Amino acid sequence: MRKSLTILLLVAIAGAAGATWYLTAGKAGKETKVLETARLGRGTVRATLEATGIIKPEVGAIVKTGSRATGLIKKMYVRVGDRVKQGDLIAEIDDREQQASLAEAEATLRKSKAELSRVETVYPLQIKEARAQVKATQAEGDYLQLSLKRKKELVRQKLDSQDSLDDARQKFSVSRNTQKAREATLKRLETEYHLESRKAREAVAAAEAALRSIQVRITYTTIYAPIDGVVSQVAAQTGETVVAGLEVANLITILDPTRLEMWIYVDETDVGQIHPGLPVEFRVDAYPDRVFPGTVDQIYPEPEIRDNIVYYQALVRLAPETATALRPEMTTQCTVIIQQKDDVLALPNEALKWVDGAQFVFVPNGDGTVRRVSPKLGLAGQTNSEVLEGLAEGDELAVKIILPTGGSRKKP
Repeated sequence: MRKSLTILLLVAIAGAAGATWYLTAGKAGKETKVLETARLGRGTVRATLEATGIIKPEVGAIVKTGSRATGLIKKMYVRVGDRVKQGDLIAEIDDREQQASLAEAEATLRKSKAELSRVETVYPLQIKEARAQVKATQAEGDYLQLSLKRKKELVRQKLDSQDSLDDARQKFSVSRNTQKAREATLKRLETEYHLESRKAREAVAAAEAALRSIQVRITYTTIYAPIDGVVSQVAAQTGETVVAGLEVANLITILDPTRLEMWIYVDETDVGQIHPGLPVEFRVDAYPDRVFPGTVDQIYPEPEIRDNIVYYQALVRLAPETATALRPEMTTQCTVIIQQKDDVLALPNEALKWVDGAQFVFVPNGDGTVRRVSPKLGLAGQTNSEVLEGLAEGDELAVKIILPTGGSRKKP
């Protein structure tokens, strides 16, 4: 596929010169005969590069949609070729098992909330009761302490017995120990309340997380279109069982037909002429009479080797209206427009003849003779070339001519 610009020009010139040689070979004579002429006029000259390409979907233009849920496909809503919009329901999977898990998770959450409510209600009451008991014990202790003090004074004055003092001392000691016990009970209840409350809250949070997890898993049973596009593949139908393991089970593939691009494989000898921004024209076998436009977007740095020939991939962006008429993997015949000049003197390449190793143009004089002109050429195109000097607009040019056999000719 080595089709450099120079080779294309030589091929075109060779075709024209070859036709001349065919007409003159074996015809001895000294007369010059012009068989066909053309007028030199203004037109467009384009230097082009021919290459082969292929239509590919852009990254993200094909999305494989599947399910992380295991179960029976309850309903498949689409078929291959159907157009879908993002968010459309395209398949449903039987969710009875997930619904049962949802009910269980909801019951667990209610139970956890009930336990939290119990802790938040009962423990404050127990703590309040324990604090009241501590206060009552403190008051009783204060009274017994005063009573013990009075008993001591009475015994000192021999107004009361020693037994009465011992009894008062014993009651005060019991009251003080009771107070310590009730204070310990209060502290224990406060600690338990803190721990049980935190435990109950954590249980509620865990139950809520489990419920959310079940709710997320239920969403896996309803499959929606992730993008706008056309259904290109359907891997399962209603009634089939989907088994989701470590990987998502792919069910439906959707293609966005407006997001296609073209890969052109450019020979290493021609890649220096290609750069982003160059216009591209291409055809496909499905529409042989239609020319599609495109623009070179980038040239990939890594090569691709095919049959020991090095190619570089050029990426061509396509407009949505162009992409919708094409299909992925279509082969294209591309013409990259390297340079184009409009409204210039456009000399048909078939008018260029090789004589004695040089290129000339033969101009009829009107009297049966011709004159040989060596014009100065500019941009060389595939079918015509730009004339800078040596010829004028309207000149009649010989495109098919029989040259005298006595002259020195070179077959191209």
